[in-house]
Amino acid sequence: MCRLFGLHTGAQPQTCSFWLLTAPDSLSRQSRQQPHGAGIGTFEPSGVPHLVRSTLAAYLDPAFTRAAQEMTGTSFVAHVRFATEGEPSVANTHPFEQEGRMFAHNGVIRSLDVLDRELARRGVSDLVLGTTDSERYFALLTFYLREAAGDIASALRQCLTWLARNVSLYCLNCVLATPQEVWAVRYPDTNPLWYITGRRGTGSHPAGADPGSVRLRSSFLRVHGLDPSNNAVTVVASEPMTEREQWIMIDPGTALHAGPGDAFELLDLGLPRPSRQIPHDQLGAAATTQGGG
Repeated sequence: MCRLFGLHTGAQPQTCSFWLLTAPDSLSRQSRQQPHGAGIGTFEPSGVPHLVRSTLAAYLDPAFTRAAQEMTGTSFVAHVRFATEGEPSVANTHPFEQEGRMFAHNGVIRSLDVLDRELARRGVSDLVLGTTDSERYFALLTFYLREAAGDIASALRQCLTWLARNVSLYCLNCVLATPQEVWAVRYPDTNPLWYITGRRGTGSHPAGADPGSVRLRSSFLRVHGLDPSNNAVTVVASEPMTEREQWIMIDPGTALHAGPGDAFELLDLGLPRPSRQIPHDQLGAAATTQGGG
C-alpha cells in the first residue's frame, strides 16, 4: 500500500540521496510498486518544514531526484504511495505537515465517520486538507501533542490507544519528524518496520565512504568533508534497503526515537490489541502491496 522512510543524521546536516536513489532497494526503486505519488520532507535551519510532493511515481519524477540530491537536514521523512483511501493528488501525498511537524503513514484505517466525529469534537478537523485516512490520523495525533505539551511519547500512546479502541484498522505504522528528532511506531504486528542505527556513514553515502569525498549541497546549506565516523545515523524503512547492514525489526507497539543529536531509544508504548482488526483478506486491492502480505 505504501512505503515509509525516516532518517536522522545525528548532529550534522546531510542529504538522503543514497537511501532514496541509489541504495539496492532505494525508495525510488520501491516506487515501481507504489506509483501513486511520492514526497520528501526535511527542515530548514530555521526549523520550518520543507516538503517536495508530487503525484508522480518517484522513479519517474525528476523533482523527486533533484530534491533527494539537494535537500539537507538532520530529520527526514519520505514516502511512496499506493492509494487506498483518497485519490492521487498532491494534497493526499505524504508526508503531511501540521504545526511544524511532518508525518507519514503506512496502513489502513476505516470507520472514518467515527474518526471524523472525534476530530470535530477535538477541534482539529481544519488540519485535514485532503481525503486520506493518514492525514486524519495525523490530525488526531496533533490534538494529543497539544494536550501533552509536546511530550511525543505520551501523545503517540494516547492517539494509538484511541484508534485501537474505536476504529477498524489494519496498520498504523508511522514516521513523525521534528527539526531535531525522528520518531517511528510499528503497530500492530501486521506490517514490518525496520531500522538500522549507529555510526554507519552519512545520509548520502553508505558506511565506508571516503570522508574527503563527501560534498553536501543544497539551497539551504553547503557542507564539505564530513567524517562519517562522527555521525550517528538512524534509518527507518518499511523494508531493508541494503544487503550488508544488519536491519532490525521494530517490535509491535514500540516507538523508535532518534535525536536530538546522537540520542537513540526504543520505548514500549504499552498499547492494547486493536478492538477491530481488519483481516488481510478484507483489504481488497491494497492486500497485494502490503508489507508481509
